[in-house]
Amino acid sequence: MTKLAMTAGALAIALPTYTLAQDAGSSPFSAEFVIELQNDYNFDSSNPDNEFNDTFATIEGALSYSFGQGSSINATLLIEPVEDPTGDRFLEDHGLYAEELFFAQEFGSVEIILGKFNPAFGVAWDVAPGIYGVDFAEDYEITERIGVGVNFPVFNDDHQISVAVFQADRTILSDSLFTERGQLSLPAGGPSNTNGLESISIAISGELGATSYNVGFQHQEAGQGDTADQLGYVAGVTHTFNGIELLGELAFFDDFDGTTSSAFFTTLGVAVPVGPVTLSGVYAHRDVSGAPSDDLITVSAEMELFDGLTGALGYRYGDEGGDDTHTFGTLLVYEF
Repeated sequence: MTKLAMTAGALAIALPTYTLAQDAGSSPFSAEFVIELQNDYNFDSSNPDNEFNDTFATIEGALSYSFGQGSSINATLLIEPVEDPTGDRFLEDHGLYAEELFFAQEFGSVEIILGKFNPAFGVAWDVAPGIYGVDFAEDYEITERIGVGVNFPVFNDDHQISVAVFQADRTILSDSLFTERGQLSLPAGGPSNTNGLESISIAISGELGATSYNVGFQHQEAGQGDTADQLGYVAGVTHTFNGIELLGELAFFDDFDGTTSSAFFTTLGVAVPVGPVTLSGVYAHRDVSGAPSDDLITVSAEMELFDGLTGALGYRYGDEGGDDTHTFGTLLVYEF
């Protein structure tokens, strides 16, 4: 199933993966690009300030240069809006930044990563089905950390353990070009915004026949002004039978985001093929102590229109922060 993940109603044209290396061993350089043009339309909300239309682009480039002997330099570059919309917006507030920039070295089946990367923790923020299914799970994705990571297989290579020690990126890479999002500073605080590699994540993932699983733990050291270290736990499973895909993931946090609040996330998803159409739905729940709980319900329909072109329609209902908002979205994905 094509990955359809957006934060509100979307119209997207995605240019697929380009590999510049002609064949294995022909060039040490490879690159993959995806370009999306989205339109978010919140057509009804209990808070009129949430009713707006937002058109924006997302361009992602994954670049890699191999030195041979299992060594490579890798980067993920993004162009996307770096400010939240406050009203109708058309192709504004875009910034270019490096989400990842790291050196990788393979020793047989073991990989060591050094630099700026995204430590492993959960998968629902990436694989929940439909146009909007990832929205709540994205809150606990760990991104843009500087440190060291190790990935190694266990049990006949069907399972993998990923361990990372890290801190938040405060280098110039935390800022962006064109529209500046601002370089992160130590006084800004926040989980893992520390002077050393004092935070850790451990993730285990694997496959058992038609079932895939992931479990993870994180400890992110408190930054300046935070009240406590953030502890997080996640467990998820996906299962496929007769073409139907089921997903469930739970995540729990003590002292979420460096506060004294606990947080609990649930993501449940299903994708069902019906002839040429794939129907999907997601229910997600977010409960942060001391604040109103949030609920998300999404439905999507996706179909390959012709070779390389997929279209989707979706509806999103969000009860967030006490506001009910309805969103309608469309999506076109072009791959070649």
